[in-house]
Amino acid sequence: MSHLRHLVAPVLAALVAIALAAAPAQAGKQTTTDQKRDVYKVPFGPTTPHLVRDDRAHDIVRAGAVHNGPRLTVWLEVRRLTGSQYVATWDVRTPGDRWVLHYDTRVTPAYTSLFHGFSEVLDCDGLRGRKLPRRDRVEVSVPRSCIGNPQWVRWGASMGRETNNYALIDDARLNAGFFANKCQLGSRLRHN
Repeated sequence: MSHLRHLVAPVLAALVAIALAAAPAQAGKQTTTDQKRDVYKVPFGPTTPHLVRDDRAHDIVRAGAVHNGPRLTVWLEVRRLTGSQYVATWDVRTPGDRWVLHYDTRVTPAYTSLFHGFSEVLDCDGLRGRKLPRRDRVEVSVPRSCIGNPQWVRWGASMGRETNNYALIDDARLNAGFFANKCQLGSRLRHN
């Protein structure tokens, strides 16, 4: 009986190793939900920021990222995507850097951009952004090679609009709150 146990253990270990090696890699995915009706209006001047509960166009309800293959795709969904002017922003942290992706509808056609620090990255072939009105979704996809081929990312998302008198902003990971210059980041999302 003990001889059989010594024979079975290596065979079982080999079968487990083969099964793990043959299993298809799953895409690294992460999704977050955000409380509804938590858009902040930030007046320029001495007035205090306050919630604007009826703003559907900038109110993020879900956001996510897919980090697999040669691309990182980030997206956000609002209560009701409109044609109004807005900027969807994703703050992306990699092991050694910080990047910012924008989808900006203040210009026509909408402009998708990638920033490394304060400098726009102009040589990123394959950077794409789009809005999907039927799904109330905006998404941006960037080749991993443009952001240093990271093994993991941490990301956050915000939706906003600026006028001469105020800004509207919602952060996907903060309920009724926002940071002035960046998005709240989530946990690490590994590349698969």
